[in-house]
Amino acid sequence: MTAYLVVDLDIHDMKSIEDYRSKALPLVAKAGGKLIAIDEAPLELEGWTATNMLIIEFPNRQAIRELFASPDYAPLAAQRQAAAGSRIVAINGV
Repeated sequence: MTAYLVVDLDIHDMKSIEDYRSKALPLVAKAGGKLIAIDEAPLELEGWTATNMLIIEFPNRQAIRELFASPDYAPLAAQRQAAAGSRIVAINGV
């Protein structure tokens, strides 16, 4: 079942995040992921003050788990965590 990674970042080091994205997106693609939405100023409607959001589609949740557990991704996760506060969830598609 398709799964989606929903990411909301409070970025305080944009240069580092841009570097992170340039390195992380090839790993995402290798894991079967595809960036489907990115918005630096999402429309706030109710109950959530979002800042920089993105949604990535994966073939399934296992692909997301494997990406996050990958030794190739670990240093990038640390880079993201140093450059931004993160709220990240994986949800199933319909």
